[in-house]
Amino acid sequence: MNWYDQKTRRTRRPRRIEEEDSAEIGFPILWVLIGLLAAMLIIGLVSLGALNLLRRQAITPTPPFIAGLAPTQPILDAPISDDGTEATPTIPPVVTLPPTVTPIPSATPVPQVPKTIEIGGFARIVNTDGYGVSMRAGPGTNNARLEVIPENANVEIKDGPRESENLEDYIWWFVIAPNGEEGWIATDFLEPSIGPNR
Repeated sequence: MNWYDQKTRRTRRPRRIEEEDSAEIGFPILWVLIGLLAAMLIIGLVSLGALNLLRRQAITPTPPFIAGLAPTQPILDAPISDDGTEATPTIPPVVTLPPTVTPIPSATPVPQVPKTIEIGGFARIVNTDGYGVSMRAGPGTNNARLEVIPENANVEIKDGPRESENLEDYIWWFVIAPNGEEGWIATDFLEPSIGPNR
């Protein structure tokens, strides 16, 4: 062995010892800080919950105000009058509220179908075998046909009755059709009705 090798052996440290020293840092301070923050958070939440419970127990509900009732005044010691006797305190009267009466709903009357066709009333188109009836410009079949009103349609009676202009056996009524058109329809094709909206 030469002199250089001996010198370097003494001065060199083993590699293992260096690695062991550097790996030994100790407990990380980061974990200590996270633990402290978590503990403070838990303590704060528990304190808020306890404070909330104490608050709820301390609050007493206020009774609702009832119209017509005066608040009760405390009775104090009776004052002494001029003659030396004690004056008796007056107690406010007790107010009794009348019971509320619930009205009983009355039965809605069922509309009755009129027995005859009248001015201001309604009539229904009938006896047309489903074809409808011709509404004319005047009281007679010799007048122009304005339109055909379908069977079971309701018309409003405005005028009549009138005899036919061309001496037919029909009696005519002046009506307003569901579409607002006005004209004449023979009685044979009308029947009294309670109207479209009833």
